[in-house]
Amino acid sequence: MRIAIIGAGPGGLYTAALVKRLRPGCEIDVWEANAPDETFGFGVVFSEGALGGIEAADPRLFARLATECAQWSRIDVHHRGQVMRNGGYRFSAIGRRVLLSLLRTRCTELGVTIRYGTRAPEAALLARTYDLVVAADGVNSSTREAHREEFGTEGGRRGSRYLWLGTDRPFTALTFAVAETEFGSMHAHAYPYAPGLSTFIAEVDDHVWEAAGFTEGAPGTRDCGRAAAGRIAGFFADVLEGHGLRTNRSRWDRFAVVRNRRWSHGNVALLGDSAHTTHFSIGSGTRLAMEDALALALAVDGHGAVPEALAAYEAERRPDVESMQRTARISQEWFEELDRYTDLGLEAFNAHLVTRSGRLGQDDLPSWSPDRVELVRDRFARADSLLGGAAR
Repeated sequence: MRIAIIGAGPGGLYTAALVKRLRPGCEIDVWEANAPDETFGFGVVFSEGALGGIEAADPRLFARLATECAQWSRIDVHHRGQVMRNGGYRFSAIGRRVLLSLLRTRCTELGVTIRYGTRAPEAALLARTYDLVVAADGVNSSTREAHREEFGTEGGRRGSRYLWLGTDRPFTALTFAVAETEFGSMHAHAYPYAPGLSTFIAEVDDHVWEAAGFTEGAPGTRDCGRAAAGRIAGFFADVLEGHGLRTNRSRWDRFAVVRNRRWSHGNVALLGDSAHTTHFSIGSGTRLAMEDALALALAVDGHGAVPEALAAYEAERRPDVESMQRTARISQEWFEELDRYTDLGLEAFNAHLVTRSGRLGQDDLPSWSPDRVELVRDRFARADSLLGGAAR
């Protein structure tokens, strides 16, 4: 089988590695327009269940990830100079560049060809010479946009504006904070992803964004959030404890809602953000892409024909993804209506925030059953046994 993958983000690279482990005879080519270390953002969040899935599918990759992950077990809520700590959670995060490096190394070990700095041919052209084309080219997927009618694409950008930043403030928990300024309320989501490094996402509605003068520098360059970063650090000075904010291709944006009535068209399949998006307030985009990758790899291995494999892939993943999208929509709307809750006392405000999605005490996706974990382990173990195991 010949497989073309458009996009070398986590979803695309993980798909390549998993399929190559299961079917080492496959020829897999990955195209990525950017350089290997050119990426946006800072940290990537995994829940305990997400890491368990990686461990079951590729213990070698998991072992490398585990040594690089920051871990925490709390959600901290900062409101009007007070902090409420909520325990009982288990999350991990890793720097996006580190994750991509580990996945790139794994693909190289397994014999996957990755073409960096090279824009992929159009999916329609690849589909003529490859058995399967995987569009893992992100939220702005050119593959999806070229075939919107065929995929049944819906959505658009909506809601408040946000700016993705980083900081050397060493947060020790998933942190939500509110800053009540002369221009109106702003809020932030922050979490650690490496020693002394954290992600910090600031979010404001249009009225506050305009009143605070954040319109200056909004369009234009690839990293046009620098002017705003210093002011945001001032608004959240108590939470940042004197630390600053940094940018990485940061720009003000609105959340892009992506839904598709169909995830495949002929032998072209959508994966990750090209197929579906979920709001960052539940921190799941990369996780979903990597779980898509596992489902697609298992479907390709388990079905002789591509149409049957793509049908099985979508049937497996769509219910969980749509569940996550419903939860994410509720969470997004809660933050967009934040002013309804800011006058509450700390305990009441905290209770509203941590229960906003209706999943208090649960993981952000249905947990893997023991049977599911064993199925994945057995499938990859059988593939490894045919290769002597050590190299794979």
